[in-house]
This record gives sequence, C-alpha cells and structure tokens, in this order.
Amino acid sequence: MNNDPATDLKSALEKLGAREFEHVALSMDPHRGLAAIAYAQQRGVDHPISYAIKIFDNPDWQPASAKKPLQTNQHVEKACPHCGGHRFVLVSDEPELYGETYAPCRECNAKSNTTRWLIDGTRLETAPR
Repeated sequence: MNNDPATDLKSALEKLGAREFEHVALSMDPHRGLAAIAYAQQRGVDHPISYAIKIFDNPDWQPASAKKPLQTNQHVEKACPHCGGHRFVLVSDEPELYGETYAPCRECNAKSNTTRWLIDGTRLETAPR
C-alpha cells in the first residue's frame, strides 16, 4: 500500500471489479472508503462493495482507526431550561432578513463570559428569555 489513500482505494476497488459510480461513492473520503471496504471484507459479505457503500454512508459508523470527534461544552446539561441544550439563546428578533441575533446561554455557560457589545458600544449580558 502507498502513502496515498486515494491511490490505495482505487487499486482496492479495481481488484474487486468496482464500477465507476462505486469509485465515486467511496472516493469522497479515501480513508473512510478504505476502512469501509476492509470492514466489509472482514465481515465476509457476498458483495463487499455495495456493503462498503452502505457502511460509508451511515453517519453512525466510524472506522476503528478514526479519532473521536472533538466536542465542546460536554459538561453542559443537554436539557437546559433556557436554551433546550442548544447552548445559545435568541436575544433579538428583528423583522429584517437575517435579523435574528443569538448569544451564549448564561445558564449553560456559567463560567464563560456571556457579555456582548453592540456597534454603538453598549454592553449587554445575555439574559435567558
């Protein structure tokens, strides 16, 4: 195998006799595509390419070698009564296009600075609605 995952994926697909649309479907992310093919072959399925495409498209499936996605504010309660777990609250709702303004939820971000400033220099602190 090369150091280039795209080349490795292409050769693996050619060995399995993949058609063009199968190349395209799995080459969006070569690392994930290679892992999906390896997973399908380890499972011993009859049609590893179609199984790999289904695995590849499943957002819940992560390759064994994949890093855990970074998440912020993991300690925050998901059922915040003020923001519903979104960690932001609506602070103004103006009728113009894109007139909504959001700010950090003061309850979820208790240790964070939830102060914000308007263009005229007015200082505001996020208060839950």
